Amino acid sequence: MAPPRKLVHQSSLIKRAASGCVHTERSLAAIGHSKRRIAMALAVLLCATIVSSSETVFAQTPTANPTAPPAPPAEPDGVTRGGYQVHQSIELGYRSTDVTGSGDMYDTLVNLQTGPRILDQMLTMQSADHQGLLFDNLYLNSVGWGGDPNNYARLRADKSKCYNFQSSFRRDQSFFDYDLLANPLNPPTSTPSIPILNSPHSFATTRRMSDVDLTLLPQSTVSFRLGYSHNNMTGPSYSSIHEGTEGSLLQAWNTTMNSYRLGVDFKIAPRTVISYDQFLDYYKGDTDYQLNPINQTFLPTTPASSVSLGLSIDTVNKVPCAVVPPATSLIVNGTLTNVACSAYTSYVRNQQLRTSTPTERVSLRSNYFRKLELLGSFSYSSATSNTPLDESFAGLIPRTNTLAFTGTGTAAANRISDVVDLEATMHLTQHVRLIEKFYFWAYRIPQNGNFNELDYSCALPPCSLLSTALATPTTPGGTPTISQSSFNQTWTRNQTELAWDFSKKAGARIGYRYGDREFNHFLDYLPGDVDHFVGLEKTALLGFWARPTHALRLNFDLEHTNFNAVFIRMSPRKEARYRFQTTYTPRSWATLGGSVNVLQQSNADAQTQYVGHNQNYGLTASLAPRERFGLDLAYNFNSVIQNALICFNDTPPTGVILPFVANANGTTSFCALNDPGNPLLANSYYTNHTNFGMAAIRFKPAKRVMTNVGYSITSVDGSVPQFNVLQPLGSLQYKYQQPVANLSVDIGHRLAFNMGWNYYQYGEGSFVGPTAPRYFHANSLTESLRYAF
Repeated sequence: MAPPRKLVHQSSLIKRAASGCVHTERSLAAIGHSKRRIAMALAVLLCATIVSSSETVFAQTPTANPTAPPAPPAEPDGVTRGGYQVHQSIELGYRSTDVTGSGDMYDTLVNLQTGPRILDQMLTMQSADHQGLLFDNLYLNSVGWGGDPNNYARLRADKSKCYNFQSSFRRDQSFFDYDLLANPLNPPTSTPSIPILNSPHSFATTRRMSDVDLTLLPQSTVSFRLGYSHNNMTGPSYSSIHEGTEGSLLQAWNTTMNSYRLGVDFKIAPRTVISYDQFLDYYKGDTDYQLNPINQTFLPTTPASSVSLGLSIDTVNKVPCAVVPPATSLIVNGTLTNVACSAYTSYVRNQQLRTSTPTERVSLRSNYFRKLELLGSFSYSSATSNTPLDESFAGLIPRTNTLAFTGTGTAAANRISDVVDLEATMHLTQHVRLIEKFYFWAYRIPQNGNFNELDYSCALPPCSLLSTALATPTTPGGTPTISQSSFNQTWTRNQTELAWDFSKKAGARIGYRYGDREFNHFLDYLPGDVDHFVGLEKTALLGFWARPTHALRLNFDLEHTNFNAVFIRMSPRKEARYRFQTTYTPRSWATLGGSVNVLQQSNADAQTQYVGHNQNYGLTASLAPRERFGLDLAYNFNSVIQNALICFNDTPPTGVILPFVANANGTTSFCALNDPGNPLLANSYYTNHTNFGMAAIRFKPAKRVMTNVGYSITSVDGSVPQFNVLQPLGSLQYKYQQPVANLSVDIGHRLAFNMGWNYYQYGEGSFVGPTAPRYFHANSLTESLRYAF
């Protein structure tokens, strides 16, 4: 069972979108109206639940041999037009939301707003005799139009022996503003104290994705495949840059990927197909950057001019500078009192990235021979990428006395890749199989860059924000940067397995995998400039499956890997994976499930001592003992732990004691001997324990009425070292609760009335920190009418 995703809304009880879009403001009158609508709807749902509960409690006791759970209500018979059986449905509704607390956090996790919606639409047409003029089958479905952050439309059509057509369009609006991300945590001791209340890396982007695929002559000896995909992402986003201090940047995000596909399949023999595919991918990155003038203040000049002090304001630690007496604050009446501060007047970066990636692939699928199955493919791609760079800065960088700089240049890279993937399965006997897999991947990325920077200072350093920049650069002609390098990798893996089915009730497999991974990094193509790494992987494989009874299934897999070397400090030398899954169906109306997925890693190097694990345990139950009642239960526990030695440097403010820093070894450690800039040694840690629980009850008190009531909760308890007394644990300690209820009434005449209520509550266990509070709770009510025939 996969672990529940953090900070992402999920629900299988009611169709709803769960990614972000730009937060829309609501007037006080509209909020009051939403509250009244929600209160009335809750009263209706409560009455329906009480009625459902009473009828269920006093219903007749089921017999000893209950029947299977009822099939879902049959779709209307539809209509017949022009030789087609036609079904169509549409669901129109209105959603009301009421949010208390952080609206930005609500939009980050949920982002369902008030307004009318086309919740769902579906059309199917089927030709009974496969003699349709243009198509034999047609399917059209769309969801979420009218304001939801996620919506899509899908179209499928086919005609026997002629073609198979599939297309889709999706739009995802993503809003993200978790205010602890990249937050400098400006202290209250600064004068002035200016907390950052939004994430410096927030974004509100829209991604539009289109896919079209056409297969011609799908049942012929030779068939053809055509395809096209378009992926475009646009919208505002924010980032940061360090030029003397942390500047805030506005990114006008704009990226586009166009992909073209062409393929042909040759059925050269019974159960044998050779395929050729051509892929053409074209990427355009047109994201521009410009200064976001946060914490703007006036300079003491006439006429008035202004600068941005950036994100970090900590005058006690001289960021962006200290307060100079007799001034008592860095900003007085909106005017800067210390003109030697790091600050920005302007910043612009234009960079248009273009990448072209053509790929060819030849593949084979065959089980022509009775005891031999073959799969294989070879692909080759040669990508080219280039970008110009134009960058300019104006302000003050006191460390280098820089008042302005401009940077121009170009960069280009190629990526040449070869991939071979082969697999053969030999049936030695009726119950014994030998499985051989071979994988080879080699690529090289030669790259070059040619940049030049012109820096401008003042006539009499040290410079200030009142100084005038010279017309000639500090270094005549500028400072050129010319680089040529290449990063190459070759990766070979071979896996052999022997599988034995003892009987129809049990089987096992045993195998061995060997891998060889080689890296070469050529820095300047000069003698002795090569970084060379070779890593070997040796893995033992073991698996077991059993079906002792018709109702019980068991699966177990084990992988144990040893590596002879590591490429980074946190890479493991030993790794073990354990997977176990089981399903049990004691009755036709009851299904139970369980899963265990464990990853353990370690590296016993004396200067690393890395230990980590990712453990996941899950239980599920689905019960439907009678026609009018059903129950779904789920529980999941996920534990992530990482421990490793680190070298660092930290000096807490006077009077502040940080246990992790205070207990570090700073005199006799290998850190102090080998890295005087980071002399402190400590065993760093990261822990994250996540509990997820869900319960859902289905009632059907009457033939035309269906109700659902459910509740889910995600609870996270984790920890990391504290290097800053202002650093909260944030998303490492939180609870996210989501009760849900809905009611569906078949009112006849092919109409159904649906009402759904969702409640969301997010709260963290640690203190807020010098940011905006992240707690919120919200009610969302959706009322709709569905028509179907």
